[in-house]
Parts: sequence; structure tokens; C-alpha cells
Amino acid sequence: MPDLGPLGRGGARRRTRKRMSAVNEGQQSQEQPENEIIPDNSDNLEKLAKLLKDKGVITESEYNLIFG
Repeated sequence: MPDLGPLGRGGARRRTRKRMSAVNEGQQSQEQPENEIIPDNSDNLEKLAKLLKDKGVITESEYNLIFG
């Protein structure tokens, strides 16, 4: 009978589950928190689109498609 180590039968599975749990917890901590406030950049987008329209990069109809 093989030596099953200090944890006995299923010890390798338990260790693997613990490692996977630790990895998953680490990944979750790197994600953005749900309650983080995301800034509203709609004014900046509109300013950029207006500048592009004024410079002739986009047409009036393209501008109106976005902000019409």
C-alpha cells in the first residue's frame, strides 16, 4: 500500500482545493470593487466629437448619429 502522507486519503485533493480557493480569492481582489464610482465622461465625449466635427474629421450627419 502506498504511503498516503500526513493528510491520509484525499489529502492531495484538499490541498489542491485550498490552492485553487486561494488563487480565486487573489483574482477577486484584483477586480474592481462593485461600489466604485465610475466617472461620467459624456461631456468629454461630446466635446471631442464637436471638435472632430469642427475640424472636418467627422461630418454633421455622423455627429448627429452620435448625439442626435
